[in-house]
Amino acid sequence: MEPFRPTRAEINLKAVDKNIESLRSFLGKGTRLMAIVKANAYGHGAKEIALAAEKAGADYLGVAYLGEALELRSCGVKTPILILSETPPSFADHVVEHDITQTVYTVQLAQSLSRSASRQGKKAKVHLKVDTGMGRVGVFPSEVMGLLKNIAHLPFVEVEGIFTHFSCGEDLESGFAKKQLDSFMSVLDQTKKEGFSIPIKYCANSAAVFNFPKSHLDMVRLGITMYGLYPPGLKRCPVALQKVLTLKTKVLYIKRVPKGTPLSYGATYVTQKETSIATLPVGYADGLSRLLSNRGQVLIRGNRYPIVGRVTMDMTMVETGDDKIEVWDDVSIIGKDGSEEITADEVAGLMDSINYEVVCGIGKRVPRVYIR
Repeated sequence: MEPFRPTRAEINLKAVDKNIESLRSFLGKGTRLMAIVKANAYGHGAKEIALAAEKAGADYLGVAYLGEALELRSCGVKTPILILSETPPSFADHVVEHDITQTVYTVQLAQSLSRSASRQGKKAKVHLKVDTGMGRVGVFPSEVMGLLKNIAHLPFVEVEGIFTHFSCGEDLESGFAKKQLDSFMSVLDQTKKEGFSIPIKYCANSAAVFNFPKSHLDMVRLGITMYGLYPPGLKRCPVALQKVLTLKTKVLYIKRVPKGTPLSYGATYVTQKETSIATLPVGYADGLSRLLSNRGQVLIRGNRYPIVGRVTMDMTMVETGDDKIEVWDDVSIIGKDGSEEITADEVAGLMDSINYEVVCGIGKRVPRVYIR
């Protein structure tokens, strides 16, 4: 993290609290809430967001990899943590030692966890992953019982949960999410008939929480909505959310240039008149995508100004015309200024991407400033 630059991401932890409260009120009584804090908490800062979610009463935290889980344990997080994909068996000792719950879809990992738990005098908690249509990881529904029976006899492994992941949770019309839900519910029925009692059964991500209330089950996974953003393509949302992140910088330098002045690498922009160009100390190394070159906008003193020329690694130029703009004026890249607002969704649209990528892409050298 670079503390000596004016570029910064401001993170409103009060908004995290409010979003969790609002989302929990939408869930059925007794439904647990897993706060997803992988990828540096979607660019918001894993440690601070995890601690805020813990304080707000999240029942579980979800991460992508062992390293992310260990980082949270090292900063004092006590809430149960699930690693959402398998960890190499050679690192099973670390999983067990730090009381981390492990997703499992191979017998080999379950056996390694059992051996590690035996040596440490513990039980390893695992959640089984079922692939009902996402296609990334997990066993097919037809393979669940075989995996479950092979794991159930391991003396130091507790099968605490079973889950799947929707690939089209935001789409009410295709019917694919309902097909996945039906497939998962059939798996749950089969496990019950075979005499297995698995305490936590879940499948809903942020989009499915709103579109498919029947998918809430014992727990839901809340990612993008916890950060005050809506899943792209979601057509209805009965819960008002508060945006958590704003991305800001300041004007670093202003120069007056004549008509016909080429700007930045490749001279892709040439001024059409005498004008003022403001240079900002932010670039693609900070997460301001090069795709915003000659397309994006920023806010200064409540007005929109276009990004001109190619976004470079550390700096970006905007054209401010004849307006009165001064060095060290605040600049909003994502956020509000007066009556104007640039959202992560707007930026994503210009990039032909999604809001997830926009916030996750904010670089580590951008300081996170936390508002409590």
